[in-house]
Amino acid sequence: MDQKTQVSLKERLNPKGWSRGKYFAVCAAILFVLITFTATTIYIFTTRGDKPAEEIVTQDPADEADEDTKPEEEELDEQIEEEQTEEPSPEPSPLPSPTPSPEPGLETAPDPAPEPTANWWSYPTPTLATTRSGDDLLVLVNKQYQLPSTYAPSDLVNLAQQPNLNIRLTSTFYLRSIVINDLRNLANAAQAAGLDMSIKSAYRSYATQQSTYQYWVNYNGGSVDAADQVSARAGHSQHQLGTAVDFSSSEVGDQIGAVFHDTAAAAWLGNHAWEYGFVIAYPQGAEEITRYAYESWHYRYIGVANAAEWRASGKTLEEWLAERN
Repeated sequence: MDQKTQVSLKERLNPKGWSRGKYFAVCAAILFVLITFTATTIYIFTTRGDKPAEEIVTQDPADEADEDTKPEEEELDEQIEEEQTEEPSPEPSPLPSPTPSPEPGLETAPDPAPEPTANWWSYPTPTLATTRSGDDLLVLVNKQYQLPSTYAPSDLVNLAQQPNLNIRLTSTFYLRSIVINDLRNLANAAQAAGLDMSIKSAYRSYATQQSTYQYWVNYNGGSVDAADQVSARAGHSQHQLGTAVDFSSSEVGDQIGAVFHDTAAAAWLGNHAWEYGFVIAYPQGAEEITRYAYESWHYRYIGVANAAEWRASGKTLEEWLAERN
């Protein structure tokens, strides 16, 4: 190379005319920067995921996952959608309170209510003999339990022969002697309250009850169902006990039936008869229990102490006696 060419190359490589030491220092710095940049670039590309750098650059993102394997984000989205379409599970129940209520959705189904008797006046089968003697004030006599046809109280007395009874008699009636004193007290109290009370029916024998029941069958055109609602068949009547009384008053011309319900005498008996040992046998609204239509006039004597206990129970006489028979 001639001298002129050497000078030209030198000027191109070192146009500023740096000294040899300074020139080499600048070149070394440039070379260090290039080496550092190259190493950094290689490190970045080789540390991106598990795939080679060239694969990351060239592969289509849509093909990143296998067709049968969905990304975690898509699986999570689908799981959320499925949970939203399912029925929500019940919320946790609150802590029990002093009077806890059943937990929602966990309470047991209540026992089904008994189906109402289609014919509440019907007689159950079989009919049974009474579990107590007819002389027992607490004997249960109803459509299931019947008295013997031969039973008659041994202490019957004629009401017309009882002094100071202060109650009108519409016919000749008999009751057991055990009833008389408390009947007298009841009549005196009713009279003091300004009531003119009367008796329409008392003791009936088995034979008399047969005739009475047949009367109601005939009265209802031969309908036994109609008769069973208002009258007992022989052996099933409380009147055979000699402790049942049908009351009335002059307010309705000594009648019984629906007309007696609204009388002052009926109201007084409802509030005070129990104080003298007399209890209404067939109360209003209890037809499916007693199997008889409501009778505001029909009372049965069970004794003062027993009547007080019955009153405190809040039950019908039928239910109260059933617990004791």
